[in-house]
Amino acid sequence: MPHFHYEAECAATPILGANWQDSPESAIITFQNEKAISRFGDLRGRTLLKLFDDILENSANKHINGQKLLKKLMNEGSLKAVAGSLAGMRVELFASVQQDSEKTIQMSLFDVTERFLDHLSQIPGRELFFDLLDMELHRATRDKTELHVCFLDLDGFKQTNDLYGHKAGDDVIVEVARRLKRCLRKHETVARFGGDEFVMLLSGKTIDSVHLAEKKIIPLINEPYHSDGHVIDFIGASIGVSYAPAHTSNADELINHADDAMYVAKDRGKNQIVVFEPGMEGMKKH
Repeated sequence: MPHFHYEAECAATPILGANWQDSPESAIITFQNEKAISRFGDLRGRTLLKLFDDILENSANKHINGQKLLKKLMNEGSLKAVAGSLAGMRVELFASVQQDSEKTIQMSLFDVTERFLDHLSQIPGRELFFDLLDMELHRATRDKTELHVCFLDLDGFKQTNDLYGHKAGDDVIVEVARRLKRCLRKHETVARFGGDEFVMLLSGKTIDSVHLAEKKIIPLINEPYHSDGHVIDFIGASIGVSYAPAHTSNADELINHADDAMYVAKDRGKNQIVVFEPGMEGMKKH
């Protein structure tokens, strides 16, 4: 087994190593420290090209694949901050060809998901949500499945801040995030866009966003909230929904359509769901 040394940081840093006999294209991951195994699972025995392809599959690097990444590594001797995803996490890869260990590559693979979490609710923020949306649109197109975006705005949130202060508002936001996560399946996503706006991403072969919103999400949001002895029992949820590919397969348009439908829900009396229809475009501007 090749020798890997990362001085004092080796135990605390996720480290992987790969080596080859005939060519870099045949390189196999032969070393992984405990930090890397606990974070990403046991990757030993996997080809380096397969690892690179998995990391890049749903990333924004559409112009590059594992083969090109390996060629870049061999030509330049190192890779810095290659972004992608692995094991359901957003990751950054650093790699270098070891000068003192022939035919050996050492890698550090960091989970950077937390950089993109909303600091208050600890769910994905806007930037991470758009990354996940791009990935799910790609997957839905490939698998010929549907994707639903639900744009949710809280009703009564301003009144909460006015009556009980911003601490109570923060408590409501944290609790709403917790309740929304309970409603979704493990592979689905809820993100906070800021203020009292949340966006949910529903995917798979069977999705009924209208039933989910009417029977689970809205009733759950309507349940009372508690903050410093105050009972807040007037929170509602106006929800707009857009479908891919039925309405669009463009990420920005999908969000805008759901946002427009949400404003129609507000206009119709709040605390309800509205599915986007042509003609609702630009409703949030009125």
